Formats: sequence, C-alpha cells, structure tokens
Amino acid sequence: MRTKLALLIPLAALILGGCSTASLTAEGAKVAPTRDPLPESCKNVGLVTGKGGGTFGGSLVSNEDLIEYAMNDLRNKTAELGGTHVRHDPPQLGSGDGDTTTVTITGTAYRCPPSGQAASGVQLIQNY
Repeated sequence: MRTKLALLIPLAALILGGCSTASLTAEGAKVAPTRDPLPESCKNVGLVTGKGGGTFGGSLVSNEDLIEYAMNDLRNKTAELGGTHVRHDPPQLGSGDGDTTTVTITGTAYRCPPSGQAASGVQLIQNY
C-alpha cells in the first residue's frame, strides 16, 4: 500500500504541474486588455506573450479556462514591464490528440498616462 501511495503522489504532482494556470497578480489586474488601437499618448513598452495550458490541458481544462490563464499571464507580463494596457491578438489554440491543450496570446504592452486619458475612445474587451 505504501509503495502505491509513494508512486501516486509524484504522478499526481506531474499531472497537475503539466498545466500552466497563471493567476492574475494585483498589478496584472490593473492592466486593461483591448483589441483596439491605443492613443498616441501611450508608450509602447514591449511585446508580450501569455501562455496557458500544457501537457494535460484538453479534456481536463476547458478552452475558456485555458484562454483565461493565457490572458492572466499576458496581463501579468505587461505589468512587469510597467504597462497599463495591452493590445492583444486573438487567442491561438494549440492541440494534441484532438483536444486543445494550450492557448497562446500575443500582444503589445503600453504605458498610458494616468487619469483615464489613455482610455478615452478605447473600448476594453472583457470577453477575450
């Protein structure tokens, strides 16, 4: 019995570790995602890539959750660059054995002036 348990614990850790589930950080939560162009007052601070999923995505994790994880990763990375907004492309779904296993979202991180000046005329996309 102990032998089975000793084998089961590392296997469970491997399975759970095979899927990337980025949580949104406090700073990442402040980043506004959009698909629309940003005003010229916003400064491009770099390209960012958000990834969600991994070896065991697919049937264990919904496409919506994989997209959320990738978007969280994208927003967190934008925040790490000092960005306030991220203009992103549509999610790219990767598959294996007929199931979606990964999602990648690419975008450009921007630092916009405070006081809502950057958001004027920009419609934020809540449904990625």
